[in-house]
Amino acid sequence: MQSLDKLNIILLDEKPSELIKENENYMFDLIPELERCKGFNQHNPWHPYDIYEHTLRVVDGVEDDYILRMSALFHDTGKVETFHLDKDGVGHFYNHWAISKTIFDKFCKKNNIIKDEIYHSISRLIFYHDINIDKLTEKELASLVHLLGYDDVIRLFKIKRADLLAQAEQYHYLLEDYDRQEEMILKKISK
Repeated sequence: MQSLDKLNIILLDEKPSELIKENENYMFDLIPELERCKGFNQHNPWHPYDIYEHTLRVVDGVEDDYILRMSALFHDTGKVETFHLDKDGVGHFYNHWAISKTIFDKFCKKNNIIKDEIYHSISRLIFYHDINIDKLTEKELASLVHLLGYDDVIRLFKIKRADLLAQAEQYHYLLEDYDRQEEMILKKISK
């Protein structure tokens, strides 16, 4: 078991991607699934970067909050395991969020991370980072809002925005949808 102090310093740096790259041996030893992401072509028009580069951009794209940065670091670690190339040569990653959450859970167990509220926030953000809010029924949305609570709803949209901005630019118009969705959800919370 390695000390996580170095990971915390890296994640809370002004530009964590640079420190992650400078400390790849440490990072890959700590999170082997992250190494598998390096150079992994996603074969998807939404994703011009390999999974690793995309992940680093998401980590840099959220503010220096431990919960956000840790969630960003693990959010797509399950993609390699779930990769599926369709008949048209387009890559898909069905259920990668659940595998990414499992990878985070294993990481926590291996490193004796206590399952406290911080752990639960990170775990939920990893699991729900790719959820399509507009496809939820009112009941599903109410359940999600209840599960996450105000702070994690805010964090969820920060992750979703950073994730989208680390994808192909032609899809960045969806940021407006995220703004609308977040506003709608926050109104439900404040009622």
